[in-house]
Parts: sequence; C-alpha cells; structure tokens
Amino acid sequence: MKKTNQYTTILAMLGITSAPLLGAGFQLQERSVSGLGRAFSGEAAIADDASVLSSNPAGIILLDDSSYSVGLQYIKPNVNLKGTGGPTNASISDSDVATEALVPYFYYTRKITDNISVGFGMFSSFGLATDYSDSFAAQVGTDLSEITTVTANPSVAVRLNEQVTLGVGIDIMHAEGRLSNTLGGATLFDLEGEDWAIGWNIGILYEINDNTRLGVHYRSSIDLTIDGNAKFGPPLGAPGTKVDATLDVELPDSIEISAYHELNNSWAIHADVIWTNWSKFKTLAPKTDTPADPALVVQENWNDAFRFAIGTTYKHSDSLTFRAGLSLDESPVNTSDRTLRIPDGDRIWASIGATIKLTDNYNLDIGYTHIFADDVSVYSEANGGNEALFTGKIGGDVDIIGAGISGTF
Repeated sequence: MKKTNQYTTILAMLGITSAPLLGAGFQLQERSVSGLGRAFSGEAAIADDASVLSSNPAGIILLDDSSYSVGLQYIKPNVNLKGTGGPTNASISDSDVATEALVPYFYYTRKITDNISVGFGMFSSFGLATDYSDSFAAQVGTDLSEITTVTANPSVAVRLNEQVTLGVGIDIMHAEGRLSNTLGGATLFDLEGEDWAIGWNIGILYEINDNTRLGVHYRSSIDLTIDGNAKFGPPLGAPGTKVDATLDVELPDSIEISAYHELNNSWAIHADVIWTNWSKFKTLAPKTDTPADPALVVQENWNDAFRFAIGTTYKHSDSLTFRAGLSLDESPVNTSDRTLRIPDGDRIWASIGATIKLTDNYNLDIGYTHIFADDVSVYSEANGGNEALFTGKIGGDVDIIGAGISGTF
C-alpha cells in the first residue's frame, strides 16, 4: 500500500467516534423506564404514563388529571476491539471504549378539558460517549468523543372527534460536543463547543375501538452548529494553539408507527416501526480558521435505518404490571464505510420490566434491557490516502437498567 505523510494520517482521525450498540447511529431510545421494559415497542400508541409525550404528543389525551413521569436509566456498555494498525501495522487492541452513561427524563401533562391536554417533557434523544485508552490513541489518533443533548418539549393534544386526536410539540434542544485526538501521548486536536436549536414534532392517535389504537409520530430534523474553540498541537500547530472552531451536525428526522391491542383484561400486545433519515449524514467536518480545514472532512455516507420492535404487557393485578419486548435496531453505517470514528452495527434488544402501584398517586417503574451485537469489521484509513491505520473487529454488548416514578395527582 502507498504510504501517506504523517500530516494526512493525523487528520484522518479527526472525526467523532460513536458509542456503538445503543441505538442506530448515535440516536437514543432511552426516554422512559416503562418503554425500556418492553424494548420501546408500541410507544406512539400505548400511553400508560406521561412519557408518551416524547413518542407521540397526541397520546397525552388518554391520561387523566395531572400526570407525571420521572426516572433515570444507567447504560453500561462492554465494547472491545482488536486488530492491527499504527505506523508499524502492529497488533493493537482496546477495551471498554464506550463509556458508561446516566440518562434522566421528566414529563408532566395536564388535562384542560375532555378534548384538550397540554404537557412538557425533558429528555435526551441523541448522544454518544467514547474514550479510547491512551496507548491505543497514541497509535491511531482517535481519542475522546462526546455529544450530549437535552430536549425541552412543550406539547398540546386536541381531540378532533371520538377516534382521532392530533398532537404537536416544539423541540428546544441544547447540545454540547467535544472531540479530541492524540498521537504519541501529545494532543493534536481538541474541539469543544455547544449550541441551541429548535425543531418540531407532530403525532396522530387513532382509537379504532376501546381495545385497539394506532399512533403515528413525526419528529423533524435539527441543524446544530456546535460553536466553540479548538486547541492544536504539533504538527498541526504550535503547542497550545487555540482557534475558533465549529462542527455542523444535522440530526435526522424520523417517523414512528405504533400499534396497541388489548387481548383481554390482562394481556396486551404492541408493535413499533421507526424509520430514521440517517442518509442526511454525509460528512463530518470540523471547521477552523486554519489552512488545514479541507483535510478535516470525514466522509460518512450513512443510509436510512429502521427499528422494529414487538412486545407484550401482562396486568397481573391492579397493583402489578409486567412487560417484555424484543427489538431489531438496524445500523445506518455501510460496511465499507465503518471506521473507528463510528464503528456501528446491528443490535438485538431483549427487555423486561414492571410497574408496581405504591399508592393511588405513585407507581414504581423498573426496566432492564440487554443488547446483543455480533462482531463487525472496522477499517480506518488515512483521509484521502491508501494506508490503513487500523483493520480489525469490534463488538460487545450493553446492559441498561432503569427506575422511575410515575402517576397522577
């Protein structure tokens, strides 16, 4: 293979790496503990607590009085990689490259009249956090990558007739991002910034009868410009060189279609399909006012992706409800384009959960999910060159556990 100069090799790694195996790309589903327990199946149609606001604002029309849902989910990935790379194409490996995370949420809804309900939610729908070890990053350049988002989502639902309810909401998102790269223990590039952006969402709930309903929800894309500064080190610049920098990221729009059906007083089944417009994500290009800008562009060329989920709910008694679900979460990453930056692959979710009625106003929600993924091939090369920096396999699994309180007052 042809050799590339050190400058091009370093710039090749100035992209974002993703927390693999969680959701398609760096999309998060973890917006409620009740949903976690059923692998987020039927979310736009179930409406068993106030967290339905994030999956379909029309669903809040089904909630009585003032409803709330608050909780926390702990994500523990176990992701490892092994292969060859670096300047000498030596055998290298790394472990626990996707970091732990806590994902909180909060929702409140209120019924104004029989035909109008309003609500407010705060949750995260996109995020990633990876941190390669110093020894691994010293050979291939890729180091720390983080994007965190928090969305405030005021919403309103209006019942149009006995069967159809329309819901709309505004997404007010705050995002923070950081990506850094090192080589030989020295900092090459460290970008950090934040942004505010606004999107919207709309949903329809169709109640076929008392036992069956359908939900459709659309959430718009959001354009982020993470604005901050970047520090350079040799050979990109003198040690400590600091310049203004931005990173443009277009978060994709999505469509969710859900179905819910009560078989009898105890059992219900529910299913879900989500399409995410990841084909919008073509490049990842940090921008600075230095001459090296063109070399920072990383080609991604993602595809649209689907998520399929099915689950069941069993009402054991008025005080105890069980849930379970399975899901297939497609990766938007082409096999030929998968690199250390975002080493994403298909995932299978297996979930269980329960709700325990503590009092007339308080329920305890618990949920657990294990995510399985096969090892996938990773090939990371110099941007615009032919010299491989890393060739190998990455894989692992993820455990997610959540607990929350929901109810009415």
